[in-house]
Amino acid sequence: MEAAIMFFKAQSVPRRALAAILCALTMTSCGSFGATNTTTPGNTPNTNAQTSFRIVGQIGTPFSATISDARSTWTIQGVVPLSIVIINNQPPIRISVNKLVSDHSLISLEVINAFSVQQLASSTDNFGVAVGNFGKVATFAPPAFPDVRFFVKGPTEELFDALVEDTKQGEIVEARAPAILLFDSPSGGNGARVDATFTAVQFLGTFAIDLIYNGALVASVTGTTTAIIKYP
Repeated sequence: MEAAIMFFKAQSVPRRALAAILCALTMTSCGSFGATNTTTPGNTPNTNAQTSFRIVGQIGTPFSATISDARSTWTIQGVVPLSIVIINNQPPIRISVNKLVSDHSLISLEVINAFSVQQLASSTDNFGVAVGNFGKVATFAPPAFPDVRFFVKGPTEELFDALVEDTKQGEIVEARAPAILLFDSPSGGNGARVDATFTAVQFLGTFAIDLIYNGALVASVTGTTTAIIKYP
């Protein structure tokens, strides 16, 4: 289940509890997280299942991807392989991946919802295109604002857990580096503080992580088994 992205939501998750929460990542619902909801133990509300993407194929193939959910659109420039996760996503979701080279290298797109691969699309054409969606999509939404991205540059192929938070909620995901975590509408679209704690699963090397806020690099961190990044 390498491509699967695991997801939970927690209302005010203390960092000291992160290790315990990450141990629960094999669960399929956050309804049993009674410790994070003292008013109604065991009834923490679920959110939309996490939607993510895995772009694979000929290693190093450059591409441009346009991704949209019901609220926001992002454009990403990258190279194969790359994992992309939408934090606080709002379906329906649409993605178009355009290969940026005129050759017959393979580029493949996996559209993943929760634990299941929903769609596969591939191309070996010159400047080939792979398209996917989750739910019925009429058009692309406006550009994300604020546009908040956590770019986990390495170590390559590291499987990691991340707790991503704003001032109102936290979400836990598991993905493989290199990866971009797109935070849709943090604090209801008002921006405010965002942060993330990354924990290595395989310990393949040193984390290198950038936090990009509205196109500007606002923070960078490195870490061995754990890295914390935040803004402001």
